[in-house]
Amino acid sequence: MEIYFLSSFKRAYKKLRGYEKAQVDDALAIFHENPFAPRLNNHKLKGRKGDVRALVAGYDLRILYREGKESGTAVVIMVGTHEEVY
Repeated sequence: MEIYFLSSFKRAYKKLRGYEKAQVDDALAIFHENPFAPRLNNHKLKGRKGDVRALVAGYDLRILYREGKESGTAVVIMVGTHEEVY
């Protein structure tokens, strides 16, 4: 899986605490190898964000992404707590 990061993700990532960054890094490494690994709980969102998928990076930490136009690519949109990203 080839992963691209939007500036919204980069800004939110900078604001995370050290252990949260480690959780996000671990989740993205797993996602790179196996996007549907059970640990990530990869799921599609509903409603207005129907084209967006979410990954669980930690207890209350989520990563939002869209599937890229090319097969095998993903565009990471945002990272934050459940409340922040939904």
